[in-house]
Amino acid sequence: MAKKVVPRGATRFRISPNRPLLMVDVEVNGLGPFNFALDTGASFCVITPDMAQAIGIALEADQPTAIGAGGRIEAGFAKLSSFRLGSHVVRNLGAAVMPLDAVEQQLGVTIAGLIGYNFLKRFVVTLDYPGGFLRLKRHAISRPAPAKR
Repeated sequence: MAKKVVPRGATRFRISPNRPLLMVDVEVNGLGPFNFALDTGASFCVITPDMAQAIGIALEADQPTAIGAGGRIEAGFAKLSSFRLGSHVVRNLGAAVMPLDAVEQQLGVTIAGLIGYNFLKRFVVTLDYPGGFLRLKRHAISRPAPAKR
């Protein structure tokens, strides 16, 4: 069977072996690709402490508490110089830094992080399950029409 062609501007995704969660390759600060899970319920992107160490990310002084499905979790916070998914890059993206062991156990695969709302909000996101791809399109900023006189 021939592999389906991914449309221009789209990225192929994978589905985790144990849960129906989408995974994609992401570059962080020009390094990678790293395996990230798409998490539309996450307020922020997340990277693991191992990922932060591997790419030389320094944590900011404030250490917020994150609340997830498993309850409260102590998390660090970092600014990512660049976060690239496919052809789309967001600069100076905030990310929580916290372990994702419980998520990895449920997924049955190791991930470097989660893609959350603070990245996704910039795009119109289209998921094509039969085609196996994710398409991001920059959200056009609409300006109100000038008032008629």
